[in-house]
Amino acid sequence: MAIGIFQDRFKRPRVRPERTWFDHILDFLTLDLVLFNLGYAIWWYPSLPATIPTKFGSGGQVVATGPSGTILLLPLGGLLLAIVMRAVQRWPWMSNTIVEITEENALVQYRLVNRLLGWSAVVVGVLFLVTEHQIVESAIAGTNPGQAGFVTILVLALVPWPILLGWYLWWSVKYA
Repeated sequence: MAIGIFQDRFKRPRVRPERTWFDHILDFLTLDLVLFNLGYAIWWYPSLPATIPTKFGSGGQVVATGPSGTILLLPLGGLLLAIVMRAVQRWPWMSNTIVEITEENALVQYRLVNRLLGWSAVVVGVLFLVTEHQIVESAIAGTNPGQAGFVTILVLALVPWPILLGWYLWWSVKYA
């Protein structure tokens, strides 16, 4: 079995797997999260002080602040990431894979890549929303979110990825 990351992406089979109802649900969840993130930022923007927290330390204490307009960076960054992930789903042969893509396994491998990207977009949307909420709460209350807020973001930032990548690697190698 060759390693797919070293494979010439321009020589891979160019097939697009049909999108399933579950793929559409993941797209819908991602769109909802992006729009909710943007709406949340716009809703709270007038209530924010001139400076808001932009960086937190390991104990949840505010380390850096910035202008209140930076609250829009998270939803805009989430929108950009969602667009990029959806574009890669459109051209899955351009993605990095752990196994070599052949005519025989292309359809199933591309479907796995698309599902991984769909779930990744949802996880990033949730992470950005929770982070944005912590920033707004901290800015309005004028206090640090504390250890609980830091742990929440840390758990959301670390826990889903080994699960998602483990799932992808297992099935990718199985269907190599």
